[in-house]
Amino acid sequence: MDKIDNLEQAGSYPGAHFDHDWQQQVFPGDYTNPTPDGRYNLVVIGAGPAGLITAIGAAGLGAKVALVERKAMGGDCLNVGCVPSKAILAASKRYAGQADGFDHAMAWLREVRAGIAEHDSVARYTKQGVDVYLGNARLTAAADVEVEGQVLSARRVALCTGSRAVMPPIPGLDKVDALTNETVFDLTEKPQDLIIIGAGPIGCELSQAFTRLGVKVYLLEQADRILSIDEPEASEVLQQAMDKLGVDVRLNVEITEISEQDGRKTVQLKTGETLSCDQLLVAAGRGANLEDLGLDTAGINYSKHGIEVDAKSRTSNKKVYAAGDICSRIKLTHHADAQARIVIANALFAPTSKRDGLVVPHCTYTEPELAHVGITKAEASEQGIDFKTWTVQWSELDRANAEGDTTGFVEVLTPQGKDKILGATVVGRHAGDLLAPLSIMMANKLGLSAADKAILTYPTRSEYLRRLADQYNRTRLTPLVAGLMKRWLSWRR
Repeated sequence: MDKIDNLEQAGSYPGAHFDHDWQQQVFPGDYTNPTPDGRYNLVVIGAGPAGLITAIGAAGLGAKVALVERKAMGGDCLNVGCVPSKAILAASKRYAGQADGFDHAMAWLREVRAGIAEHDSVARYTKQGVDVYLGNARLTAAADVEVEGQVLSARRVALCTGSRAVMPPIPGLDKVDALTNETVFDLTEKPQDLIIIGAGPIGCELSQAFTRLGVKVYLLEQADRILSIDEPEASEVLQQAMDKLGVDVRLNVEITEISEQDGRKTVQLKTGETLSCDQLLVAAGRGANLEDLGLDTAGINYSKHGIEVDAKSRTSNKKVYAAGDICSRIKLTHHADAQARIVIANALFAPTSKRDGLVVPHCTYTEPELAHVGITKAEASEQGIDFKTWTVQWSELDRANAEGDTTGFVEVLTPQGKDKILGATVVGRHAGDLLAPLSIMMANKLGLSAADKAILTYPTRSEYLRRLADQYNRTRLTPLVAGLMKRWLSWRR
């Protein structure tokens, strides 16, 4: 069984007892797999967000379900992703500037992870009627599933094995002891300095967290800006915040070689400059977990980007479905959740539910936060869409001024002359939460004018919706309409 590697339990480090509790919940060492008893309606491979939702949702509907996990229940999100990263972000603000801040922050993330682990634990899922198997799973030619010497007969199979950090082809990288999101939260000692390769969401979030905790951070990005898939104006606001915090951001970087000597990593740049650090973190993208699943045996088409699925989440083997990072370009927990619900409907009942047209927002939980949904201005231009932008600066709202935090803005993109939301960006405090109504409006095909019907509490940042609706409605007051109204009111005096 390929379970989580045990940390240094023989020694003592901040939050060690929480790690022991966490591991016992997500991959208990004394667990014995059940013995298969009859055919399953659904066998789910992978207990990350997509697999967990698929398994417990199907079991809740009365299906006989097996769930197989080879490393840790909860997948990346609970164990080495969303939960620990957001916990250390919060703790880094609380303990910023303290001599022992790093130890407190790491202990906090381990406590939070252990507490939340109950929701994804083996014990919870077995109580919900799911047969949990721990170990490696492989598809057979009949599209059944073999686990640790046992064969699980399945009417349908769902592949939900997720993704992992990819290592870019940098000379020497494979010879150094580099961190990824899977190992960075195992740190037991504060590094003096840290180089992060990749200024995407993971790189930006952790660069801020470690900088607050007293670590010298270099953030290296080969593109000409951080968070390059987001709007340039949004990236610029975050870049300014990074600079103010003290993160050493390097853009347009080309790394020629990486080496290690006496525990110090050295990064050689094409410019001739050399950077060195205690720890090196690679956050340069993610790749689907496709290995050792028996995909060829089961006749399932895939590429280096992941498993190929149709609009109904079916693979080329119609007995096998897929959900989550293993088959998606957008690798996000909430996207995996949405796909899992489609798999449940289609694998157990008539396959009518489709993944096409899902409105999937994303958020980077830096300070300020950066959230986005839909297409960007660059994508609209590439698609030949004539568009208009509607913007509200936080400095225009009383609540933001009262809080003394006016950094950021809200921007909405619509087709020229049409009341339809193509995309939206929110930058600032609680941006991820404030994006929610725009995501709901997009999913329900509502335009900006729909916000005009809502009464919003004052003073809140949600007033931006009213401001946007007012901007849009003013454009509907054409010279002809304005003239008619003026004559009408004059007649009514």
